[in-house]
Amino acid sequence: MSFLSAIAVISLAVMFPVLLLLRKSGAPGVGSFILACVFSTLCAGASLASTATPPWFNAVVGSTLMVTASLAALNGFREFLGRRPLGSTLLVATLACTMIVLGVFIQVFENPEPSFAFSGALAGLVYFLTGVTILRHWSGQKAIAPYVLFCWLSALAVAALHAIRVLGVATDLGSGIEPQIWATALVAARHLMIPLFLLGVVLLLHGWVIANLRHLIAHDELTGALSRRAFMAECERMSNAAAGFGRQTAFMLLDLDRFKQINDQHGHAGGDAALGHFTRIVKQTLAGRGFLGRLGGEEFGIVLTGVGRPEAVALAEAICSAVRTTPASNGKGRAIPLTVSIGIAIAEPGGALADLMMQADLALYEAKATGRDRLSIANSLEAASAASARALAGAAAQMRAAAMAVTSAQPLSNVG
Repeated sequence: MSFLSAIAVISLAVMFPVLLLLRKSGAPGVGSFILACVFSTLCAGASLASTATPPWFNAVVGSTLMVTASLAALNGFREFLGRRPLGSTLLVATLACTMIVLGVFIQVFENPEPSFAFSGALAGLVYFLTGVTILRHWSGQKAIAPYVLFCWLSALAVAALHAIRVLGVATDLGSGIEPQIWATALVAARHLMIPLFLLGVVLLLHGWVIANLRHLIAHDELTGALSRRAFMAECERMSNAAAGFGRQTAFMLLDLDRFKQINDQHGHAGGDAALGHFTRIVKQTLAGRGFLGRLGGEEFGIVLTGVGRPEAVALAEAICSAVRTTPASNGKGRAIPLTVSIGIAIAEPGGALADLMMQADLALYEAKATGRDRLSIANSLEAASAASARALAGAAAQMRAAAMAVTSAQPLSNVG
């Protein structure tokens, strides 16, 4: 028994510095999980020292530490899942009542088992509530789903072990087994499950950190749209998937009109606000039908699959209208009118992504040249031969590169 307690103490002590390091990551609930680890370690230590301490010490102090650890774990998951943690007054009152009841049990019963049964019932209830909290409030992030499932199963397993021990004291459950062996087996199982539960917590927090880092890498910090690299990778993936299913791929190139004037009139903070507002409007209009990425400066891209020319045109018109009728705010009470020009290109299954983007670039140049605040479709440019189309697209790219070079010479936070 002392051997298992020692293993539990060592296992929990090893997790403590890992949780301390994860605290710097900003993951929600880490502080409560650290407390759960500390109190679980102390509880296992009290069990390890039970042969050298009076019976009441483990029954009162050890049991209270066990309940405290379970409450800290519950609070940790509530914080991690975006729920309000339990108030400190409620926690202190619960622990004070627990110690009082355990002290009374020690005075009334010569056998410490009723005290262990009471604290086990309370801790089991808390772990059960932890499992319910995970099940009800987990938002379903795929990146950490295995770790969430592991924690949920571990919490329910710990709750079940406590419930079995309580039933063993209250009923004849396990009557065919030597009482000492039965109690030892249940405590041993608990000593093994608690470190496993906290191991799941460590893996969960580690997975959250990795998922957050991937999100930061894949998204533009200012607008929340996909970064250029992530967007191009998504375009390639969607294009290949569409080709496999024989579907068309639509690509839109969006460029905010007269963005330099917005910076000049409203400052760089106003330009940042305009970019963020524009991204939100486009995402709302897009409504999950495709992916939006920031390609650089005020230029964005949208990729969709399984849509033809009519659907793409309707979506582009809706974006133009939404941007036109919903001005941004510069944060000082002044509205910033916005318009956007959009170039659209449709690729048949198996079409090259580079050609698709070049056609959209050419269409965007036409939309700019014919008055802005409008859309243009690449295959409507019947007058342009292949050679002149490439030259026109190159000229458009050079013009935008030159404009970006001018603005990047100034310390703009919204360019890049």
